[in-house]
Amino acid sequence: MDPTERALFITAYGRLVADVWSDPDQERLLADDPHRLLAEHDLGVPPEVPVVVVRDAQGADPDIGVQVQAWLDAGAGRTFVLYVPALDPVSEQELSEHELDSVVAGIDPAGACCCPCCCT
Repeated sequence: MDPTERALFITAYGRLVADVWSDPDQERLLADDPHRLLAEHDLGVPPEVPVVVVRDAQGADPDIGVQVQAWLDAGAGRTFVLYVPALDPVSEQELSEHELDSVVAGIDPAGACCCPCCCT
Protein backbone atom coordinates (compact mmCIF):
# COMPACT_ATOMS: atom_id res chain seq x y z
CA MET A 1 0.00 0.00 0.00
CA ASP A 2 1.53 3.29 -1.03
CA PRO A 3 1.37 6.36 1.24
CA THR A 4 -1.51 7.92 -0.71
CA GLU A 5 -3.63 4.77 -0.50
CA ARG A 6 -2.82 4.50 3.20
CA ALA A 7 -3.86 8.12 3.80
CA LEU A 8 -7.13 7.60 1.90
CA PHE A 9 -7.89 4.47 3.89
CA ILE A 10 -7.12 6.17 7.22
CA THR A 11 -9.33 9.14 6.29
CA ALA A 12 -12.25 6.91 5.28
CA TYR A 13 -11.81 4.70 8.35
CA GLY A 14 -11.72 7.74 10.65
CA ARG A 15 -14.89 9.09 9.07
CA LEU A 16 -16.60 5.71 9.54
CA VAL A 17 -15.66 5.56 13.22
CA ALA A 18 -16.79 9.15 13.82
CA ASP A 19 -20.10 8.45 12.09
CA VAL A 20 -20.69 5.31 14.17
CA TRP A 21 -19.94 7.29 17.33
CA SER A 22 -22.22 10.18 16.43
CA ASP A 23 -25.11 8.67 14.45
CA PRO A 24 -27.35 5.93 15.88
CA ASP A 25 -28.41 4.94 12.34
CA GLN A 26 -24.79 4.33 11.38
CA GLU A 27 -24.26 2.35 14.57
CA ARG A 28 -27.28 0.16 13.73
CA LEU A 29 -26.00 -0.32 10.19
CA LEU A 30 -22.65 -1.43 11.61
CA ALA A 31 -24.44 -4.17 13.54
CA ASP A 32 -26.95 -5.10 10.81
CA ASP A 33 -24.99 -4.76 7.57
CA PRO A 34 -21.29 -3.93 7.97
CA HIS A 35 -20.65 -4.54 4.25
CA ARG A 36 -23.08 -1.74 3.38
CA LEU A 37 -21.63 0.61 5.99
CA LEU A 38 -18.13 -0.01 4.65
CA ALA A 39 -19.30 0.62 1.08
CA GLU A 40 -20.94 3.90 2.12
CA HIS A 41 -17.56 5.02 3.45
CA ASP A 42 -15.62 4.02 0.32
CA LEU A 43 -14.24 0.95 2.07
CA GLY A 44 -16.18 -1.67 0.14
CA VAL A 45 -15.34 -5.29 0.84
CA PRO A 46 -16.42 -8.02 -1.59
CA PRO A 47 -19.55 -9.82 -0.34
CA GLU A 48 -17.69 -13.12 -0.08
CA VAL A 49 -15.19 -11.62 2.38
CA PRO A 50 -16.50 -12.04 5.93
CA VAL A 51 -16.52 -8.92 8.12
CA VAL A 52 -15.96 -9.29 11.85
CA VAL A 53 -16.67 -6.17 13.89
CA VAL A 54 -14.71 -5.70 17.11
CA ARG A 55 -16.41 -3.05 19.23
CA ASP A 56 -15.20 -1.16 22.24
CA ALA A 57 -12.07 -3.16 22.96
CA GLN A 58 -11.29 -2.02 26.49
CA GLY A 59 -7.72 -1.35 27.45
CA ALA A 60 -6.43 -1.61 23.89
CA ASP A 61 -4.44 1.26 22.51
CA PRO A 62 -5.66 2.33 19.10
CA ASP A 63 -3.22 1.10 16.47
CA ILE A 64 -4.01 2.22 12.95
CA GLY A 65 -1.35 -0.14 11.65
CA VAL A 66 -3.44 -3.12 12.83
CA GLN A 67 -6.49 -1.77 10.99
CA VAL A 68 -4.47 -1.11 7.83
CA GLN A 69 -3.15 -4.70 7.93
CA ALA A 70 -6.71 -6.01 8.40
CA TRP A 71 -7.72 -4.02 5.30
CA LEU A 72 -4.85 -5.51 3.30
CA ASP A 73 -5.82 -9.00 4.49
CA ALA A 74 -9.40 -8.42 3.30
CA GLY A 75 -8.06 -7.40 -0.10
CA ALA A 76 -6.39 -10.80 -0.25
CA GLY A 77 -9.75 -12.49 0.39
CA ARG A 78 -9.29 -13.05 4.10
CA THR A 79 -11.73 -12.02 6.82
CA PHE A 80 -11.86 -8.26 7.38
CA VAL A 81 -11.65 -7.37 11.05
CA LEU A 82 -13.12 -3.91 11.57
CA TYR A 83 -12.07 -2.33 14.85
CA VAL A 84 -14.39 0.36 16.20
CA PRO A 85 -12.87 1.73 19.40
CA ALA A 86 -14.95 2.84 22.36
CA LEU A 87 -15.83 6.49 22.53
CA ASP A 88 -14.04 7.76 25.61
CA PRO A 89 -15.98 10.88 26.50
CA VAL A 90 -14.19 13.47 28.56
CA SER A 91 -15.54 13.26 32.04
CA GLU A 92 -18.00 15.95 32.88
CA GLN A 93 -16.71 18.07 35.68
CA GLU A 94 -18.20 21.16 37.21
CA LEU A 95 -15.87 24.11 37.60
CA SER A 96 -16.22 26.49 40.49
CA GLU A 97 -16.81 30.20 39.87
CA HIS A 98 -13.21 30.84 40.93
CA GLU A 99 -11.92 28.29 38.40
CA LEU A 100 -14.07 29.78 35.65
CA ASP A 101 -12.84 33.28 36.49
CA SER A 102 -9.23 32.14 36.31
CA VAL A 103 -9.46 30.75 32.78
CA VAL A 104 -9.89 32.74 29.58
CA ALA A 105 -9.46 30.63 26.43
CA GLY A 106 -6.96 28.49 28.26
CA ILE A 107 -4.81 31.33 29.57
CA ASP A 108 -4.61 33.28 32.80
CA PRO A 109 -6.81 36.41 32.50
CA ALA A 110 -3.88 38.52 33.72
CA GLY A 111 -2.23 37.75 30.39
CA ALA A 112 -5.37 38.32 28.33
CA CYS A 113 -5.50 41.55 26.44
CA CYS A 114 -8.55 43.11 24.91
CA CYS A 115 -6.80 46.13 23.48
CA PRO A 116 -5.41 45.67 19.95
CA CYS A 117 -2.85 48.45 20.41
CA CYS A 118 -0.69 46.45 22.81
CA CYS A 119 -1.01 43.14 20.96
CA THR A 120 0.53 44.27 17.70
